[in-house]
Amino acid sequence: MSGHERVVLAARVRKLEVSPTVAMAQRARLLTSQGIKVYNFAVGEPDQPTPPSIVAAACEAMKAGQTKYTPAAGLPALREAVAQRYRDSWGAPFVPDQVTITVGGKQALALLYMAILDRGSEVVVPTPCWPTFAEAARIAGGRPALLPLSEKNGFRLTARVLKRAIGPRTRAVLVNSPSNPTGAVVDPDELVAIARVARRHGLFLIFDDTYSHLIFREGGAPALDAVAEAAGENLVVTGTMSKAYCMTGWRIGWVIGSRHLAAACAALNSHSVQSTATFSQVAAAQALAGPQDVVRELAAQYRRRRDFMQPKIDALPGVVCPAPEGSFYLFPNVKRHLSKRMPDTVTLGTRLLEEKAVAVVPGEGFGAPGYFRLSCATSLEDLREGARRLADFFSGLVERSPGRR
Repeated sequence: MSGHERVVLAARVRKLEVSPTVAMAQRARLLTSQGIKVYNFAVGEPDQPTPPSIVAAACEAMKAGQTKYTPAAGLPALREAVAQRYRDSWGAPFVPDQVTITVGGKQALALLYMAILDRGSEVVVPTPCWPTFAEAARIAGGRPALLPLSEKNGFRLTARVLKRAIGPRTRAVLVNSPSNPTGAVVDPDELVAIARVARRHGLFLIFDDTYSHLIFREGGAPALDAVAEAAGENLVVTGTMSKAYCMTGWRIGWVIGSRHLAAACAALNSHSVQSTATFSQVAAAQALAGPQDVVRELAAQYRRRRDFMQPKIDALPGVVCPAPEGSFYLFPNVKRHLSKRMPDTVTLGTRLLEEKAVAVVPGEGFGAPGYFRLSCATSLEDLREGARRLADFFSGLVERSPGRR
């Protein structure tokens, strides 16, 4: 091979798009390495450390020699703990044989797509959406059928809107509630209606509940027993320990579905990662089976932060922000500030970082040009200073464009 020849990588890699969260985080880290204090509202992970009791459980597991491979489906104790937690928290009639443990929520989605999507199969992905929902489908050989949701409806998916997106190659529909990036929560009755639509059309209903413990609206999370009854074996749940238990780096997630699907996911695991770290699984099992005070305290803390930050964002000139009902994100509409000189939120976000050292994630990466995502998963002190800098930035945009109101 001559020095002028290039190795050609696979098409699935060439078509991958870099996550906007990762890209903005890289820019923020570069400024930080230069000694600049960056108010980073781009990263979607809790700022709190993993609770000490969970860390202690992992340490004890390692000391006890629990460092060997586990079954591809995961430790039986963790599969039982996951199923029990869903029964206790949401009334979902799941059993351990329906649970496959994965390397975080991302691998849960990757395994699931590989198990249900053939080449050309479509999965309906409502937008704005977390980019991996679409990219993982493409990697598996499928195609995301992006379904834009309306800000006027709070970015909530409804059964009526879903019906219009179903086509002859549709294999699944994905529901992320609360949503990343909008914080929208699907109404419980609407989720049951969506489940019925999925079952009627023979589709998998993928319910991603990564932020299900972080719901602020009255009524809380939907009763998954009703959803499971409506969807039958078409219901698949993907979840993770990352957000509610501050365990992003521990890489513990799961797929819950029919026993047939669980066996397929375990088989795929056996030929890829085999399993996530044994001591991480032991710690996760104890966290799920133990008192849930930490989870409730975390949810209360994020609600306080949202309640502080929402009015600050609403007060920005020319900015509209639907009130998030869950998660720890705000998703402001900044379209009125876009122009020929600043045509998109990538440009706006770059200027905000360079001029005010505030990092947010452009909406283009979520399939929503004209918006940006701001994470409240940081200290109240940083939120307070970040809000002040945002006010300075947007006030400056108005002053430089006197014709815009």
